[in-house]
Amino acid sequence: MAVLSGITGLTGAIEPFMDFPWALILNGGMAGIGFYALRIILLTVCLKIILFPLDLFQRYKMRKNQLVTMRIKPQLEKLEKAYGSNPKVLQQKQAELNKREGMSYLSSCLPMIVTMVVFIWLWTALQTTAQYKQFDNYLGIYDVYESAYTTAVGSEYYDADSDGINDAYADGFRVRYFSAFSESYAADGDVSVAKNAAYVAASEIDCPEKATAYYSLYTENYSKWFSESFESMVGVYDTDRALMLAAEAGKNSAVAVSLQYCKTVAQNDVYDYYFNEGVYEGKGYVRDSFLWIKDIWQPDTPWANSLAPTQSEFSTAIGSYGTDPARSGMDEAELEKVVGAYSTVMARVIDEGEYGVNGLLILPVLAVLLNVLMQIIMRRQQKKSGQDVAAGQNAGCMKAMVFVMPVIMGFFAIQYCAAFTLYMVTNSAMSLVLNLISTQISKKMIPIGGEKTSGAKKEDVVERYGRPDPNAKGKK
Repeated sequence: MAVLSGITGLTGAIEPFMDFPWALILNGGMAGIGFYALRIILLTVCLKIILFPLDLFQRYKMRKNQLVTMRIKPQLEKLEKAYGSNPKVLQQKQAELNKREGMSYLSSCLPMIVTMVVFIWLWTALQTTAQYKQFDNYLGIYDVYESAYTTAVGSEYYDADSDGINDAYADGFRVRYFSAFSESYAADGDVSVAKNAAYVAASEIDCPEKATAYYSLYTENYSKWFSESFESMVGVYDTDRALMLAAEAGKNSAVAVSLQYCKTVAQNDVYDYYFNEGVYEGKGYVRDSFLWIKDIWQPDTPWANSLAPTQSEFSTAIGSYGTDPARSGMDEAELEKVVGAYSTVMARVIDEGEYGVNGLLILPVLAVLLNVLMQIIMRRQQKKSGQDVAAGQNAGCMKAMVFVMPVIMGFFAIQYCAAFTLYMVTNSAMSLVLNLISTQISKKMIPIGGEKTSGAKKEDVVERYGRPDPNAKGKK
């Protein structure tokens, strides 16, 4: 089975994660956690906790902005009366007033920027991880196929260069068959009698390395093609020449049929391994699943398969691991052979396996709904803090984000692997929880009069934040 440190049965070792620290954490630091979905959830939770101080800073600034807005409310009302008929001038005057009074509404951009950087970085890392995992999982399946195929051919008769049967197997049988056929045909010239005598002689060959079914198939096909070739050549060539050409034709045809048999045996083994059946029951292929999702490296959608159904789709799914020898840990010829064999290796699984759809669209729906809820909460907090007024012309953009961000999240959720969608859902859920916590903490840090957190008068608390009110000079 292929593993992170190397690939059993194949030369070299995969080196997939030097480019992406998050992937190093997932596949290195969390290697002891076998459940991949749990790794993603834990990584997301840890990231949110680490970034919590930044979130708390944002809530603190929004709270402070709220108090500043309350203090300058009379001045904002005067500006609206004076310049209400000229929105452009009004926005300019409001922006000047906000800047003069210490409104720091741009402070909320820092957490958003950091969040987007982490989002894009993790998206890249998880996409790379998805490609690696699908490639690595296939290598484990390929090892099963190759082992079963080699066993079916017989290690003594396997030719690695041609990936088929060497002459040792065919020649041992051919010499016995050829001699028996020649002797019988020379005795009475009857092809049917000669064929029967040769078949009996060939069947007596001891071949313990081969399965009975395989040996019988080889024998039957050799007999069939040898006899037909000989009959067609008698009269055109002398007997010795006809026998020689017939032997070669019989060998080639029998080898082709026998190799197809070996492929079928290997494909059956892969089928049992993939579905944990037969000798592989309980110890076969282990998918990276999550509840209703069969494979988290594919999208959680009803129209996505839990494995690539075609050679081209598989090549797309594994990305550069299928074309870059340095990344795959194999030489170019070996990589081409392994990747190019996908449709053969997975033939029975694809044709007969009921692997079905990969997901039920639950995670994408959750990702969109949680993001909508988060955007609504943030929008209300911004409005309460006066941030939408302070933003001036950008206020419309802030409103649009309530609809734009969920659409973006939905696009990512249905286009990319369920592992990334799981990150988005966990991230949004954690954001909602931490938002409540940071809001309560910010209320403790900056209490407004009349709230349970303080007995101070609201007017006194409001005057403490922002720049001093120039209209309040001399007042006691």
